[in-house]
Amino acid sequence: MSHKPQKRKTIVEAAGVPIVVEGYMNDGYSNRGDSANALIIQPNAQKRKTEEDADVGEAKRKKQKFGRERMLEKQKKKESKTKVKKLQKVLERKRQKETREQLFECLQQYQLPTDQLKTLVSTAHRNDKEKIARDEVDQATSSAQFPTKLRSLTGAQLRAAEGKPAVQENYCETSDSEGDMDDEEIQHIIDKYKGKPYRLEEPDSPITVAVKEEEDESDEDEDEGKPSIPRSDEDDVSDLIGDVPSNIGGIRGEKVVVHRTEEISASRSKLPIFAEEQSIVEAINENSVVIVSGETGSGKTTQIPQFLYEAGYTSKGHLIGVTEPRRVAAMSMASRVGTELNDPEAVSYQIRFEGNRTDKTKILFMTDGVLMKEMQNDLLLNKYSVIIIDEAHERSMYSDVLIGLLSRIAPMRAKTETPLKLIIMSATLRIDDFTQKRLFPTITPKIIKCESRQFPVTVHFEKKTPENYMASAFKKVCKIHESLPPGAVLVFVSGQLEVKKLISQLKARYPWSLDKNKKMKRRKVVEPEDKDMMIENLDEAGVADAELFEDEELAFSDVDIMDSALGDPKPGSDALYCLPLYSLLSSRKQQRIFQEVPEGCRLCIVATNVAETSLTIPNVRYVVDTGKEKRRMHDPITGVSMFKVMNISKASAEQRSGRAGRVSAGHAYRLYSSAVFEDFQQFAEPEILNKPVDQLVLHMKSMGIVRVANFAFPTPPDPDQLEIAEKRLLKLDALKVGVAKNKTKEAKITPLGTTLAHFPLSPKYAKMLVISKRNDLLPYAIAVVSMLSVREPLQPIHAMRGDTEEETHKLMLDALKRRRKWSGTGQCRSLGDLAVLFKAIKSVESTDIEACEKLGLRHKAIMEVRQMQKQLSQIIAVAMKTPDVDYAALTKEPTEAQYKMLRQIAVVCLPDQIARRVDPTEVDVPVPKGAYQCQNLQEYVFIDATSVLFKSEPDFILFQDVVQVNDKLCMQNVSIVEAEWLPRLAENYCHFAPIDDKLDPLFDEISGTIVQPVRTTFSDREWLLGQIDRPLPNNIRVYRFFAQFFLEGKVFPAMAKNVSMMLATPSVVTKTWAKLQDRSEKLVNALIERDVRSRDALVAAWKEESEYLLTEYLAWLPQSVHDRIQLEWPPCDIAQ
Repeated sequence: MSHKPQKRKTIVEAAGVPIVVEGYMNDGYSNRGDSANALIIQPNAQKRKTEEDADVGEAKRKKQKFGRERMLEKQKKKESKTKVKKLQKVLERKRQKETREQLFECLQQYQLPTDQLKTLVSTAHRNDKEKIARDEVDQATSSAQFPTKLRSLTGAQLRAAEGKPAVQENYCETSDSEGDMDDEEIQHIIDKYKGKPYRLEEPDSPITVAVKEEEDESDEDEDEGKPSIPRSDEDDVSDLIGDVPSNIGGIRGEKVVVHRTEEISASRSKLPIFAEEQSIVEAINENSVVIVSGETGSGKTTQIPQFLYEAGYTSKGHLIGVTEPRRVAAMSMASRVGTELNDPEAVSYQIRFEGNRTDKTKILFMTDGVLMKEMQNDLLLNKYSVIIIDEAHERSMYSDVLIGLLSRIAPMRAKTETPLKLIIMSATLRIDDFTQKRLFPTITPKIIKCESRQFPVTVHFEKKTPENYMASAFKKVCKIHESLPPGAVLVFVSGQLEVKKLISQLKARYPWSLDKNKKMKRRKVVEPEDKDMMIENLDEAGVADAELFEDEELAFSDVDIMDSALGDPKPGSDALYCLPLYSLLSSRKQQRIFQEVPEGCRLCIVATNVAETSLTIPNVRYVVDTGKEKRRMHDPITGVSMFKVMNISKASAEQRSGRAGRVSAGHAYRLYSSAVFEDFQQFAEPEILNKPVDQLVLHMKSMGIVRVANFAFPTPPDPDQLEIAEKRLLKLDALKVGVAKNKTKEAKITPLGTTLAHFPLSPKYAKMLVISKRNDLLPYAIAVVSMLSVREPLQPIHAMRGDTEEETHKLMLDALKRRRKWSGTGQCRSLGDLAVLFKAIKSVESTDIEACEKLGLRHKAIMEVRQMQKQLSQIIAVAMKTPDVDYAALTKEPTEAQYKMLRQIAVVCLPDQIARRVDPTEVDVPVPKGAYQCQNLQEYVFIDATSVLFKSEPDFILFQDVVQVNDKLCMQNVSIVEAEWLPRLAENYCHFAPIDDKLDPLFDEISGTIVQPVRTTFSDREWLLGQIDRPLPNNIRVYRFFAQFFLEGKVFPAMAKNVSMMLATPSVVTKTWAKLQDRSEKLVNALIERDVRSRDALVAAWKEESEYLLTEYLAWLPQSVHDRIQLEWPPCDIAQ
């Protein structure tokens, strides 16, 4: 039976407030709205407390309190003394904090107002140049929360951030919010962050950055006069600060203010890199190594040195060094930067044999070889604050080595008071090669990428790659000149002769006259005087490119076809002002490209790859790229250099195209198809893989780098290449094999090698100078070595050209006759082409250009030879502690003996460059006429046709270089070698058969030693030299036979008259039963005691003791002659 629920009121206390709840009763619960509200749930019936229950609860509480007290007493008894001391320190710190509050309140009365504190300047940074105002810094930093700790300048490990808030400037903290009781207080070193370098007095302490913050308006309830500290854990601007630069204050000085002209300032502001000055300088300040990657035209070469100069990197007497791979770039960049700084004396250049460096120099441009040489005397480069490796993408051998050395030097210098900054710059940098951990194991280089060229360049490909790229280049230049708007044209070809040929063709089609009073006359296009144009040539570093390719001048008939197709030039077209540019061109002629172009002419520059980088040729709008370059391919195993015309790399193609966008928008015409371009290598092979490394290995050994193979090369050379170089140096006695601490054999430098490393020459040429000094031949040897070390001192015969064919033939014939005359006769003739070089430099009394050209000499090379002679003389004076070389001796003709000695010195120093004429009777196959065989080549080699020994064909010759001409390998700078010299002068390259003990030895009257003929061969090819006398090994046998020859009078002929009176035959000494005779054993033992087994050793013993061997000798003679022998003893004049 249902019934109606009864309504009921219930009073419930919620949060201490009585609430009246109405509900309906239904079997003990109410759920009218089916709600889960706790306030309307019917509570259970509560028990009423009685007085008895209260007494029980009070007793329970007392029991619990008593238990806690007993537990505390037990714990107090267990506490150690150390813990008690710690607790006492915590209590003491609390008491100090309580009293410190009163102290700061008193000090607050004497604190200056905040607006007055802003006007004060710290004396610690009085001389620092601020780039932005204080208020701007305060405003910029007011909303930023800087990290509280940075890395210590002493290299301490980075400590974990504690999460403490930044401390407001001019404020001292009074208490912690939580009162960290377990950590001791740490006194932080505070420095103001206002764009100034950090200067720390306690480097070992963690660094806290103090930043001024705006007062938090929400903290209105804080005590008046107590500044507030806004705390924020969310803002993280650690990237804004970065790592503290190590010891930056030790290398940077006062900022330098440069006053430039308005024109220079305007031109600099247009460069893409100009806007990046602040970021670049900051990156360099904060990093030891910075890699700057920027394409051609960004301005990095000229601007970055200026950025660092203004930043104060030279204010403390240090230099900013910039290395360039080419001499032309070093000279031109130094001139440009000096002009932009408005202080030419502050910027200098130093190249081989030339430079204008002074005490006022602040920025020094130099070639990489110059800096490498300077590191031999100062490995840490203490004179420099910054080293910039420019054009690193060219990967020259010494730039790679410099980067490897500096990758170790920069971290070492970073630990000193004067750190060194390393900057690697390139237009097309292979970043992976320079950021590898093998190169920089302890640091990570900072990479900066600059904007590309400032003007766009349109690249045009050919639909089909032409077979004759020179003919195509001629046609393209003609079309550009006759059809396109004004602008200079830059044409890239592969070699010097191609430059001359193309210029000759262009001048014939577009002549111009310097006579301003007459109109420029046009003439009909005449047929080229020489229809042949070189397609292949040598590398710029090669020699005699015309001679090498005399038989491979391909027909240039395509030019005639194009000439006829083009027709006559358009009427009224401008003349074409053509200029050459290649490395062998004189500096004076190279500078013509920067001079003003004659009125009414368009500039056309025909250049080799020397114009690819660094140089900014004015007003170039059109680039014609043949896609070819001459590359010297060096085989490290055989030592043969082959000069080939090869396709350039993609990186070089981009560099060449970039030349058109330096001044304005331009066009690049690539004379090859895009498909051929895709087959190009991405980058050219580093030079270190295609060049002899003997000199490099020796220099590195002299620096203490014993294991060259383990050196941090950006691209390591072939291990076989290094091994063969070390073997050659071992045979030169520049190195010797020693045992290291780990019992491994290592080749270490010898005293001779240390001397050779002083010279900027190949070790074999340096050794020629060292040996010649001992024989008073130094002036002559310096002249020969200087001529051998300079590129093309003699003008190539086949490169000589006259106005007519008859005149050209006469020039060539006169040059050949002159060189035949210089070769002389006798020993001078046998010296061969080396005598020609010596007579050539001897014949040039002045360095006049006309005098050099008249004698068939290259003026620039002769100037370098003169400078090298002076440099070598200075090095010899310092390294060998001798006075300067007397060059007056060069005016005298060397004697026959001196010429012979020069030949022998060449054999001692260049034994691996000896070749032997092939005997047709020794081989079964036909042998070409004049064929020779080298030690390391399978192919036959031939004497160059222009050599004075071309028709002589001696059995053994010595050559300077082997180059490939067509299908032949030709030897250059040849001299004659006598076969009998080889066992004595090139002993390390000879193989001697074992000495047969059954044969009796002989006494060599010339050397005064005991010898025995043995079968001898030369080199690994085992060229037979016949039976050669070899000294006996040092054993008992050599002493017995020396005693026999001594008694027989063969050592000293004056003793021969006594042989007939001897008591026994001298040959008894060598018999097996000689021990039975007392006189024989005494004589042999006396020789062994003083190690006398040669004539010279015996004379030296007599100088110490005149009666040496007298008693032993008298034992072989009768008593009747003893008095006479005693009077005549010793039997030679020991005073001589």
